[in-house]
Amino acid sequence: MRSFRLPLLLLIVGIVAIALIVLQLVAPRIARPTGATYTEGVAGAPQAINPLLCALNEADRDLCALIFSGLGRMNEAGDVVPDLASTWSISEDGITYTIKLRTDATWHDGKPVTVDDVLFTVGMLQSPEFPGRADQGAAWGTVSATILDDNTLRFVLGQPYAGFLDYLTVGILPRHILTGTAARALPQAQFNLQPIGSGPWRLVEAQTAGSRVSAVTLEPYRGYYGAKPALTRLTFRYYANTAAALDAFRSGEVEGVARLTLEDQARATGMPGLTLYTAKMTRYTALLLNTRKDSGTVALADKSVRQALMYALDRERIVRDALGRQGVVADTPFIPDTWAYASGVRKYGYDPELARQLLRNAGYELATDPRSNQPFWLKDGEAIAFTLLHADDPARKAVADAVVEQWRALGIQVAAQPVGRNLERDYLATRQFQVALVEVPLEGDPDQYTFWHSSQAVRGQNYTGYDNKDVSDWLDAARSTSDRARRFDLYRKFQEAFAEDLPALLLYYPTYSFGVSSRISGAQVGVMSYPSDRLRNVGDWVERSAVPTPAR
Repeated sequence: MRSFRLPLLLLIVGIVAIALIVLQLVAPRIARPTGATYTEGVAGAPQAINPLLCALNEADRDLCALIFSGLGRMNEAGDVVPDLASTWSISEDGITYTIKLRTDATWHDGKPVTVDDVLFTVGMLQSPEFPGRADQGAAWGTVSATILDDNTLRFVLGQPYAGFLDYLTVGILPRHILTGTAARALPQAQFNLQPIGSGPWRLVEAQTAGSRVSAVTLEPYRGYYGAKPALTRLTFRYYANTAAALDAFRSGEVEGVARLTLEDQARATGMPGLTLYTAKMTRYTALLLNTRKDSGTVALADKSVRQALMYALDRERIVRDALGRQGVVADTPFIPDTWAYASGVRKYGYDPELARQLLRNAGYELATDPRSNQPFWLKDGEAIAFTLLHADDPARKAVADAVVEQWRALGIQVAAQPVGRNLERDYLATRQFQVALVEVPLEGDPDQYTFWHSSQAVRGQNYTGYDNKDVSDWLDAARSTSDRARRFDLYRKFQEAFAEDLPALLLYYPTYSFGVSSRISGAQVGVMSYPSDRLRNVGDWVERSAVPTPAR
């Protein structure tokens, strides 16, 4: 027996030795490179690094996305996938959600993340004194939350809502840090500048200049349950505007710049060592048409007129000339590359002759104003004439002016009017408009009930007054089922009807551009719901010299 054991032992030792030699040769080529640091210049400044308060400030949202984790997170395809949750299940009636919490998540102070933290966060959201976004608080207000055991929670909805998974992406707060803090006092909490999260990055320093945060430095949290960042340090420096951030890049103070405005993008394009990245945002810019017959423009209630107005728009030229290509022509209210988008929906190209024919078929005649010698369309003594409202900023003005120019070329009497006040509150919500240039955000789930369901036409956000019974039924059904295939079919029908009815003229999906030092590799993103999504894979960014060489 001894004569057998010795050769076997030698064989095992030899195999282990060979394996170690191979690992030493291959590991340098496959190991994740580390050691790089990155500093980004950002226009603005943090005010509350708190996931329940960060929704209205991009600088806060950037940091919350890195420091905190939610039960779920949204991926590039628009799907919510587990994060602090390990799994979840949905009852057949779509009302009950059972959440299993992962057991390896800890806060940045080393304490475990528990179901009590989740319940504490939900309690803050449900408080009548919740100081965050009203719609976020209202969304959670009808949800019943119960702890089933040390690792399981149950949420019960008032009625089925397929978009509920979006709610699970809100960052969870540490109960053991904030116990005793009332919801109304949350904005004043010291926690907001000394946050303790459970995400991949932890705050190590926040510098201030007077009462303003001037810089924030993050480092990887080594106790994080997911993939560890390759960067060893991530710093954000805050400036008054993008131009100042670009100056900081030129001087070497920062290595990248967030959100390049239309005015600054041309300058950034010519900067040596700066690579620009662009991604579609999950939102669309459109011309909302008040289709009510009492809006002051009866013509907009006529579908043929709306279609003619669409054919008269050269949207490719608007995106190119007015936007500097910071957009992609839009064809449906859903975003390409997300699951609800139907690619086969009717598309409108630039065809002014067809626009004229549609107006003639609708009973309009082309006449000439004897005073201005300008053409206009007339029917039953009423001309097609209206005012186009837009926010008073350079980008919106450029788009509105381009639309006015193209419609006037068709013979439409239209004037652009900038609005210095709140366009939505003062004009859309009161239905005191004819045409309005707006940007519609599509955050998370693609449900568009609020914007296009007939029940929202009087007091909701269906500002156009769109009233199509089939569409309302499809939107009702789509938000009440969790069956993805069923939802897609319903949304496809909605998109086809929308393209036919045109309660709004979709112009483009805006894009987000940002700059990163050319020495950094991996800074590429897909479709973005929020500007913070540019940092979705920041943990994978590495110096180009550190990119591993593929094994031969």
